Amino acid sequence: MLEKTNLSYIEWILLFTAFAAGSVDVISFATLGGVFASAMTGNFALLAYYVAQGDAQSAMGSIVALSGFVMGCLLGGEAALLLFFGLYAIAMPHAISSPSDHLQILLLAVAMGIQAVAGQTISPTTIVFTTTLTNLVSTVVDSIANGGVFGLKDVKIQSSVVVSYLFGALLSGALIVHKIGGVVVLPFLAVTTAFLIHRKSAQTQT
Repeated sequence: MLEKTNLSYIEWILLFTAFAAGSVDVISFATLGGVFASAMTGNFALLAYYVAQGDAQSAMGSIVALSGFVMGCLLGGEAALLLFFGLYAIAMPHAISSPSDHLQILLLAVAMGIQAVAGQTISPTTIVFTTTLTNLVSTVVDSIANGGVFGLKDVKIQSSVVVSYLFGALLSGALIVHKIGGVVVLPFLAVTTAFLIHRKSAQTQT
């Protein structure tokens, strides 16, 4: 199935991990107290905003997310963490800024930190979308200026990653609006699919 779409294994992995990042950011922002689990630039801005407001509870959520992301950069096991988050979120009653809430933020942020480190070997990143958008625009401008199609493949990949992130965010947002609890397992399913694609690729090459 994968080969018929003319996408490489790496490109499929990028799409699924970007989808997971979009899903995680919407879930964490909409249901866990207004923080991002993967967008650390946004969390720094939110942390400053919450501190300026004197909102200690919301600021703590941003601190937990930032700390978890750093921890994820030092660890491994992203899919396991996302599965644990999904099961924990389903099992535990939800209360904004509760210890349960902060643990869920931590789990998601650690998982995204792991994804960020793993993604350093792949371009474009599926975490830092400011960088991806900048590279996309630069590639388009360079292609137009040079009058060639040299960068069109990169444009396709970068555009696909952005669209996949947005799709993950949109789907998760729609499920949250309609109060469908199964939204919490979407990131796990996406990352697990990416992992299975990676395993299949490794087996094919051996």
